[in-house]
Amino acid sequence: MAEAWRAPEAWQGETQAGGVPLPGAVAGRIALNDLVVHGWDLARATGQDYAPDADSLEVPYELLSSWAAGETGPLFGAVVAVAGDAPLLDKVVALSGRRPDWTPPGS
Repeated sequence: MAEAWRAPEAWQGETQAGGVPLPGAVAGRIALNDLVVHGWDLARATGQDYAPDADSLEVPYELLSSWAAGETGPLFGAVVAVAGDAPLLDKVVALSGRRPDWTPPGS
């Protein structure tokens, strides 16, 4: 997936996701958001460390912030409140409706 998005033409034109047409640049940001958020899901559920770089966190933060402020409300679950000085990863996770302090049962 990362290799495909390295190609400049992947960010141009229009594509579809789930039958919904959207610009390639938007699809690329959505793909990165999915990798970051679901990467956190997997790492947290399996007790592994997870530390995406700041550049990779900025894109989902901006995307999820815009969706949370949208006319229909958050696209996912309700935004979870975090401190203003929380790490950027915690803010991204919270914007996706997840609790940054979540741990699997029994951990």
